[in-house]
Amino acid sequence: MTEMSVLIRFRNLLLLLTVILTVAAIPVAQQLTFDQTIESFFAPDNPDIRLLSRSRKEFGGDEFVIVAWPEPELLTTDDERGVPELNEAAAARILELAQKLDAIPGINPNQTRHLVKFLENTPKSRNTRSALLKLFEGVLLGKDGQTTAIVLQLRPADQSPEPRSTTLQAIRATAGEFDSGAAVAGEPVQIHDMFEMVENDGHILYLFSLIVLSAMLVVIFRGIRWMAGAIGIVMAAVMCTRASLVLAGAQLSMVSSMLNSLVTVIAVATVMHVIVTYREYRRNSDSEAATLATLKELWLPIFWSMVTTAVGFSSLMISDIIPVQSFALMMTVATGMVLLFLMTVTPALLASGHNVRIPGRAPLEDQLDRTLTRAARAIEVHPFWSGSICLVIMLFSAPGLLMLTVETDFSRNFRESSPIVKSLKFVETHLGGAGTWEVAFNVPEQLPEEFLKSTKQLTESLERLTDEGLELDVLSLNDAVDMPPRLGSMTSRLERLQRRQSDLVNSFYNPAERRMRIVLRSREQQSADAKIAQIERVRAVVQEHFAGQTDAEATASGLYVLLAHLIESLLQDQLKSFLITTSGILLSMTIAFRSLRLGLISLFPNIFPVVLVIGTLGVLGIPINIGTAMIASVSMGLTVDSTIHYITAFERARRIHTVQESLKIAHGGAGRAVVLAYLALVAGFLVLTVSAFIPLVYFGALLSLSMVGGLVGDLILLPLMLRWLTPARHAAVRDSSTQKPEQ
Repeated sequence: MTEMSVLIRFRNLLLLLTVILTVAAIPVAQQLTFDQTIESFFAPDNPDIRLLSRSRKEFGGDEFVIVAWPEPELLTTDDERGVPELNEAAAARILELAQKLDAIPGINPNQTRHLVKFLENTPKSRNTRSALLKLFEGVLLGKDGQTTAIVLQLRPADQSPEPRSTTLQAIRATAGEFDSGAAVAGEPVQIHDMFEMVENDGHILYLFSLIVLSAMLVVIFRGIRWMAGAIGIVMAAVMCTRASLVLAGAQLSMVSSMLNSLVTVIAVATVMHVIVTYREYRRNSDSEAATLATLKELWLPIFWSMVTTAVGFSSLMISDIIPVQSFALMMTVATGMVLLFLMTVTPALLASGHNVRIPGRAPLEDQLDRTLTRAARAIEVHPFWSGSICLVIMLFSAPGLLMLTVETDFSRNFRESSPIVKSLKFVETHLGGAGTWEVAFNVPEQLPEEFLKSTKQLTESLERLTDEGLELDVLSLNDAVDMPPRLGSMTSRLERLQRRQSDLVNSFYNPAERRMRIVLRSREQQSADAKIAQIERVRAVVQEHFAGQTDAEATASGLYVLLAHLIESLLQDQLKSFLITTSGILLSMTIAFRSLRLGLISLFPNIFPVVLVIGTLGVLGIPINIGTAMIASVSMGLTVDSTIHYITAFERARRIHTVQESLKIAHGGAGRAVVLAYLALVAGFLVLTVSAFIPLVYFGALLSLSMVGGLVGDLILLPLMLRWLTPARHAAVRDSSTQKPEQ
């Protein structure tokens, strides 16, 4: 008794065990949590993460939230002395909102900054008040004089009495009740919105993909049975994968939130191959015999399809981005689960029951068969032109692989209509940059005059960067120390400022830790090149200023820097993961077909869609984001599945047919299943384009295009290569007992 016969004999028991295992996994799977911290993107020993942690310890962190709103009658002037003042009504409104915001759990009220707080402790001198307002222009005061803001500092997440999401929701609700035009912005808000959108979309897109693909199965095969079987495999794989992750202590991340949707697409596409093959065998045999023949024919192709899919995902483990590593591991586990439950559910799906109906044919399937026949004929008659078209496409797209750029404008991760983008536009139009970072350095135990002069020189050097076209606002303790009246030395002025504005001084200077910082503000909504240029130029200025001072420990860091370099790291990882995927697939195909020739042939139709899609992005100058940066490896891992089925059909036919006849048989038989499988993949990935999170939209759209490119590669490029590189021969004997009916 063969292994396939055993599966068929115990099919109902296997199905029962699958149901029991899935039901048992559900309560465990529901415990899978979602890590919503930006630190989860990086390894604990990442230099920028260590710097960020140090800053939060020394200065209370850099997680600032800006609440800004229009205040038309904000300032007034004392007619006698010309001293600028806040309008009484505006001052009352600022205090009212500040008190409400300070009461929100998770806010550090001691670090809340607004104009009333600073002006009430400032001498009523025209020069002093004007200098203070100039200091906070672009931060707490709009250049138009009709916009103001309150800057809140969040408590570190591990010290907050409420989750970060609860705090930010309360800030938004309070600001919205105060003024319907209020904007809430800042890196913490962007990060929160990103995670919230991805988590919500993960559930919605999973449901949508199930509905869309279920409808496809019902329409194509004309039966609820085939839809129920495929969805059963999906549910079992998803629940058991999630339960396994819980038991392993893993968490979902921003990237792995699409786990459910991807498992659905992979499982349904594979079931398509199974049902199409089973349907052909049912023409001449009963359900059990057809099931046995189907399993015998597809067991190895499905096994190697899952192996290559796992290779595509697992290659992402080389990434330095932790969520990408976890996504790779999760999808590798999920792929194994899909294979397991395909073998436990499929025998019952195909053979259990007294009267298993033959799967129906799709309304346009006859037209599809004729199209495939004509395509096979065209490739046979015009091989040169067919190959030339593919070559021209490759030559046009390939240079784009060296022209890829990175999208670091984090606001581009959201749709234009989203609250965070509207808030960013308001803040960066009426105030200044919403991106916050810092330059921090060691200071002497007692601050001498010479050191304060040195920090002033550094401040001025950073401010001069705006002359080079860099959009950068610099906030330094020296700016406050230099406010009029400039009586006495810089150290004495600092002491007076400490007495009057201790919270202002403490936000820049920590004498206990002997650290000082200069706060930088940059526009979030600017190009990738501009951000990277800013960071590199600032670091160069800092390095030049502290050259030779080995004990300065001068750094430039912050959330702004982390987010700017996040996708850049993915771009660097993409080439490495692509090479690993290519090598893994070559090795797998060589072993599967016991032929280096077929292993090499299998690569080209799968490299083709990667070069087509990724190269076109480069040629068109479309920057890559966290979604598009993983396309290459994932695409190859998925498109190679249909390549395996096509080559398997071709090699089986070649036992008794010529190369040309074998290509026609493979095109008409496996080609139909390939088209239907790609149709499922495209439909499944297109569901992702309705996401509110733009990287998921790109991921879904570009993977769909890759699947279309894979279809071209498998039905045009692959037959051409098999035609040119396969030695002509005939097999002597026809094995009628296992021969699948010819199309």
